[in-house]
Amino acid sequence: MVFSKRMEALADLCQGARRVIDVGCDHAQLCALLVTEYGVEHAFASDIRPGPLENARRTIGELGLMGKITPVLSDGLDAFGPGDGDTVIIAGMGGEEMIAILSRAPWAGRDGGQVILQPMTNIPKLRRWLTEQGYNVKKERVIKDGRKVYTAMNIQKGADQSGAQDYAYLFGTALLRDPLWPLYKEKLLTKYGASARGQEQAGLSDTPEQRIFRLLQSL
Repeated sequence: MVFSKRMEALADLCQGARRVIDVGCDHAQLCALLVTEYGVEHAFASDIRPGPLENARRTIGELGLMGKITPVLSDGLDAFGPGDGDTVIIAGMGGEEMIAILSRAPWAGRDGGQVILQPMTNIPKLRRWLTEQGYNVKKERVIKDGRKVYTAMNIQKGADQSGAQDYAYLFGTALLRDPLWPLYKEKLLTKYGASARGQEQAGLSDTPEQRIFRLLQSL
């Protein structure tokens, strides 16, 4: 099986994982990568919908990984508990959805456990919530997969030291040192620049979007 750059980057963020819960697993490709190439002993391929879970079962069967990957029908982490996995992955969802899932599973990321997040939207809201709930962003990186650019982070319980509050909770200091940071900066400049210019034309000044745009230009 050929794995995408996004899958490989998420797997790299799972260093040290032994038992993994992949929320929203789709075809269970990430689980397959982890158990075959990253030393993960067992993975739970979880999804809220029967259709994607059937796709996961098909992948598991085709690769002969029935003893390594267990498909689970679950709304977020509702079907799991603290002893089920040392690593939780939630990728390809909106930040608000991730907040809802983690709010119902306060055990995630505790006692040495880790959570891997790859949000698609509402990143500042998610990062602020993580800080307020006592999560520390240990690692974060930029991912380029084809024409798409993402960010992903590894979090654990603990006082946050990422410095995200200095950057409007868009990213942490570590991301500025990522080799692909210029690509992500350009993505943010495009997004916030369009809003800032539109607001300026409407006669608005010093809006949150305009302040973020100026901050990005200064980096």
